[in-house]
Amino acid sequence: MEGSAFRFVHAADLHLDSPFRGLSRTAPWLQPVLQQASLDAFDRLVDLAVDEAAAFMVWAGDVFDHTAPSLRAQLKLRDGIARLAAHGIHVFWAHGNHDPADALSLDISWPDNLTRFPGGRVGHVGVPDPHHPHRLLCEVYGVSYPEASVTASYAEQFQRADDAPWALAVLHANVGGQPGHDNYAPARLSDLTERPFDYWALGHIHHRAVLSEAPWVVYPGNLQGRHPREDGPKGAVVGHVDEWGAARLTFHALAPVQWQTVAMDVTGEEHADRLESRLAEALSAGWPGAAGALVRVELVGRSVLARLMPEDWLAMAERLSDTEARPGFVFVESIQPRLGRPLAPDPSDGLLARALAEVDRLEVPREARELWPRASAGPGTDPEARELDDMAASVRQRVKDRLRELLGEELS
Repeated sequence: MEGSAFRFVHAADLHLDSPFRGLSRTAPWLQPVLQQASLDAFDRLVDLAVDEAAAFMVWAGDVFDHTAPSLRAQLKLRDGIARLAAHGIHVFWAHGNHDPADALSLDISWPDNLTRFPGGRVGHVGVPDPHHPHRLLCEVYGVSYPEASVTASYAEQFQRADDAPWALAVLHANVGGQPGHDNYAPARLSDLTERPFDYWALGHIHHRAVLSEAPWVVYPGNLQGRHPREDGPKGAVVGHVDEWGAARLTFHALAPVQWQTVAMDVTGEEHADRLESRLAEALSAGWPGAAGALVRVELVGRSVLARLMPEDWLAMAERLSDTEARPGFVFVESIQPRLGRPLAPDPSDGLLARALAEVDRLEVPREARELWPRASAGPGTDPEARELDDMAASVRQRVKDRLRELLGEELS
């Protein structure tokens, strides 16, 4: 049956008011920017839902970073939910391993437009159709972690009601045993795709991924990257559902601070100032959508610059970084040289090869042979002549070895 089109916002792993990690260096002006970043990202998330006129928003776990969140994080969350309420936007929250429902210590009351799913069992709520008071847009299903460590699968608990016009499931889980993340609420992808849901709103994995399009099985990634491995744009997904239930997705970058990695091959580069100019050009493009970027530079290849000391790279990072929190700031957190020293020149090429060939053509001068009467007949005709030739060959070899040392250093 034809229904009403609607939009929803899917976010996960907000980790409000959690610190950045893995910084090799920072600056006094940068510290307040980083302290505020996750909260500013949340403000952008609320703005997105309002601007998109979303019917509802789902949070797939880890809204807070631990069970005793700061009061300012709680107040930020409450105020954001209240803003959404003023625009008729409902919020559905499935708690994860960082903010388990039964262990979370909260000090405030919540607006009525928030639904927190029960711990350990799947609940569901219908979202009314504003254009047809007696119909639903969809039903939202979800389950919260009752405690931090959930090793049992929740997938089998999800059962869609027969009369649900469109069904969305919210689950904080490791689907497919993805490495680098705790295997909480584990599920196979087939455990989800074989169930009659239109959209699986996942959380727990901090990198954005679409595991399936029929049905949709989606990780939006976390809202704000907090360490170098969480690089690139971070944000939320908006689902656009048409009158016939077909959905399309758009990703919106919301993180005010982006981690970025700039990799550069500097093979053959001989001058630090020229390398600095190359890096400045690479950094000048910036990263659209971010108020600023924390950049880790990784240098690879073979270069004489491998001899630079850590303090030299630190000084270069400081020169390449902004010194204030302007829009689009770039702060080079570190330059990490993974450089090898240049290989010795190939003796078959170039100046060194020509010099060695010239040495090979040198012969014992006639005047020198005249000092040995029996050697004057010519090379190799007498033991004395052979001795002279051996001495000359030894000298030639020593000259060639020295040439290799001198020209090799110069050419490298």
